[in-house]
Amino acid sequence: MPLAPAFYVYPMSRWVSFSYIAEHHVRELRRHLRVEVVDEGALAAVMAVALRAARCVFLLHPFFYPMQVYEARLLRKLGRPERVIGVDVADSDHVSAEGVRLTGYAEAMVVPSTFSRDAYVRSGVSVPVHVVPHGVPEPYLSSPPSRPSRFRELADYKARSGRRLLQVWLLHSGFRKGEDLAYEVFNRLLRERGDVALAVRRPFALEVYSEEVDAGRLRPTLSIPAGRLSEGEVMELMDACDAYLLSSRGGGFEHPPLLALARGEPVVAARGGAWQDYLPSWGLVESRRSSVLLPGNPIHDGCGVEMEVEAAVGRLHEVLDDLEGHRAKVREHVESRIREGFTWRRAGELLRDVVLRYL
Repeated sequence: MPLAPAFYVYPMSRWVSFSYIAEHHVRELRRHLRVEVVDEGALAAVMAVALRAARCVFLLHPFFYPMQVYEARLLRKLGRPERVIGVDVADSDHVSAEGVRLTGYAEAMVVPSTFSRDAYVRSGVSVPVHVVPHGVPEPYLSSPPSRPSRFRELADYKARSGRRLLQVWLLHSGFRKGEDLAYEVFNRLLRERGDVALAVRRPFALEVYSEEVDAGRLRPTLSIPAGRLSEGEVMELMDACDAYLLSSRGGGFEHPPLLALARGEPVVAARGGAWQDYLPSWGLVESRRSSVLLPGNPIHDGCGVEMEVEAAVGRLHEVLDDLEGHRAKVREHVESRIREGFTWRRAGELLRDVVLRYL
């Protein structure tokens, strides 16, 4: 069997958020190219054989972590690696000198947002940087409202309490995700209207709070085990909630709010982040530059944006006071912006064009 023109290298033996995005990339690229997948741990061995045997490219996703780990091994086996396309993000508005140096091994970098691209260019990355946004699975755009299954208990709580569910995802790096901001916004909102509850998606649970939250130490009203969720289960969660609070200070894209939009859920976020590519302008509130997001991180050493709490509370009042009107505005935005520009099919087409440019 001839070697494939594209090898996609990503974490296969361990599950991280990069794995989820990579699997979508691979599936869509295979509509256009022959693609072989490689676990990141086998990068050096596979690259040493493939580069001698065929004209091919390697997509390395993520790029920075394996390059830090395997750089010396690659240099021993290959000399300088060739024909590598890096796929990664900018979690903050600046990439360190070490990160910029590592991008010198790539022929090009692929990032999911203009925020990430601007951070790379501003930091001194000299190779081409291409934007390939993350996508929405087709069922999110066409399926009717979900019937409660995995989150039946959440649906029952909502019906019983009559509260509106404000959703926030806190899966990694609490300060970067704005956990403190989410609690501050919710507490203010609860004091001013009393008809809301906060649904917090954590790595292994969904926790629902109906009283003021003190740095997450308050016992939740409801806690539902929720480890790795299927696409259908995430859709069910989006359908159960009424509004999405994107409290993040940083991140290279922030995928869950895009999924919320696709299911008709209004999203409120800080102006100036990576999510500005896909959110409607009315969902963005005033912000200021934050402090360093990930102190000590060897790659992402910059800052982000921090929502003004008062502005976020005011916007959420507007959304919750006219939820159906805002859901209609979301549907209009999805039809005009998301359906064409932010699907996995479109991401695959853009990624194909990048690969063919460097084959």
